[in-house]
Amino acid sequence: MRRLSTACLFAIPLSLFAANLARAETLLHLGETATITVAPDELEASLRAEVVSPSAAEAQSRVNAAVQDALDRARQVAGVTVATGGYGVWKMGPTSQDRAERWQASQTLHLTSHDGAKLLSLVGDLQQKGLAVSNLGWRLSREAQRTAHQQATKTALAALRGRIDEAAGLLDLRFDHFKDVRLDSAPPQPGPVMRGMAMPMASPAAATPPSAAPEDVPVSATAEADAVLLPR
Repeated sequence: MRRLSTACLFAIPLSLFAANLARAETLLHLGETATITVAPDELEASLRAEVVSPSAAEAQSRVNAAVQDALDRARQVAGVTVATGGYGVWKMGPTSQDRAERWQASQTLHLTSHDGAKLLSLVGDLQQKGLAVSNLGWRLSREAQRTAHQQATKTALAALRGRIDEAAGLLDLRFDHFKDVRLDSAPPQPGPVMRGMAMPMASPAAATPPSAAPEDVPVSATAEADAVLLPR
């Protein structure tokens, strides 16, 4: 009976010590967002072949021929990636001046390249063939977007650690360890909105290729953390 009482007397101070130690910890929650700007490395152009004909079959046939010719030309230019987009054929309503039946066909062509000069020259050639440029502009490729996001994450983490040390100093505490760290997920993929311009149909006589000046693109990353601070 006496031994049990002695053990209980020792257990009480130990439990109080553990409780005081837990209360001595200060949990600090902070977040930091960093934004860097990087030069875009990929030029993208969207062109459109459009034809109006008396019949749907003729409109479709002419658009198919125009797009096939554009594909053949694009595939001959090294470093240019080409893909076809939306395709449509529809009947146009009559006008007060012309009651004849008319059909319009249209298809989109997408071109991308890291070599801006080559792509702009190709776009100029396709404009002379009657294709309209709907979008033209620079953007970050997927790889460049990923690399930039990694750099922004490093910057955010460094700034976060600096803020934690600063806060600990103001509180007369010291940083001990991170209890939890949260980073934003994978970088956003390059979107369809490009930094560039929309251009109307060029006349077949146009000889000067279009221009597109690159503009730095902002890339952001966020880091949040729960940091444990202890007395000095």
